[in-house]
Amino acid sequence: MDYVTGLDNLITTIPGPQFRNNITAFARFNPLFKVPTIVLGEENEYYGTFLPEITEHVTHDTHRFNRTQVSGYTPEVRAWLASTGRRTIVIGGISIDNCTLHTALDLLRDGYRVYVITDVSGSNSSLAEQDALARLRDAGAVTGGWLTTLTDLGRDFASPDYGRGMMEIIQAHWPASTTGTVLDTTPDGHGMQPPAR
Repeated sequence: MDYVTGLDNLITTIPGPQFRNNITAFARFNPLFKVPTIVLGEENEYYGTFLPEITEHVTHDTHRFNRTQVSGYTPEVRAWLASTGRRTIVIGGISIDNCTLHTALDLLRDGYRVYVITDVSGSNSSLAEQDALARLRDAGAVTGGWLTTLTDLGRDFASPDYGRGMMEIIQAHWPASTTGTVLDTTPDGHGMQPPAR
């Protein structure tokens, strides 16, 4: 939702490099799990272009939708989602207290199970962000970070389908999703390694 160059600089509740790292990890879910994905927002002189983290990684069964209303749950999106037969939605975007919030609430009202990925969905106000998260949870959304969602979806690091890809995303992005220096305290000093093929 709205991962465009003209809006990402408005996010202040997550440090910029951490936010972009988290978006990259989230975008990599698309080719790993091979799920149909909506890229929602518009490219123009005001909004700019979609972030390279999105255009480079969201490549499988991707559908772009523009909108003029605050909620991204437009009639076109509603029809496309209905055609997929899927009833669970994973959403992230700019900003969690406006467009992402209203889109998620509309999806919940229409009976979808909605997961809102909090650490890829910042705001420019921590108070507004906390209010939005409370409102989302009260409405029935499941909230969590990208790592939690990745492991919810993949479940098993030994999976022949997802295990190696999950570990690659974690190795590349999990340490960077925190602030400050991350020390490797694993017994062998080599961090988490993907399972052997």
